[in-house]
Amino acid sequence: MISANTAAERFIHTNFLARQNVRRSTSNSRKVSFFVICMAVLTIVCFLIFLWVRIYILEIGYQISSSLENHERLLQENRNLRIERASLSAPSRIEDIARNKLGMVIPDNSQVVILKW
Repeated sequence: MISANTAAERFIHTNFLARQNVRRSTSNSRKVSFFVICMAVLTIVCFLIFLWVRIYILEIGYQISSSLENHERLLQENRNLRIERASLSAPSRIEDIARNKLGMVIPDNSQVVILKW
């Protein structure tokens, strides 16, 4: 049998444990949760910055591509205009216009006047 003394000790011991206030370190758990929240926010901010940079790079790439296409188009237009200028200023074309449209002829020797300086 259990002695009365032992039963009283158990009761006192159990009663003592029941009255104890067990507190967790709230400041430590708050620090951990604050750290976790800060890391989550930092991760999200870093991800958003990464996305912004990627979108900016794509936009710049599209602008470069558009500028290169525009440059090629302008170079082709420049070549076409140079060819047109060369054909319009050809001596045979000018002579043909002078004879046929303007009615001009090559002058005779008697029509040529040489000026002396």
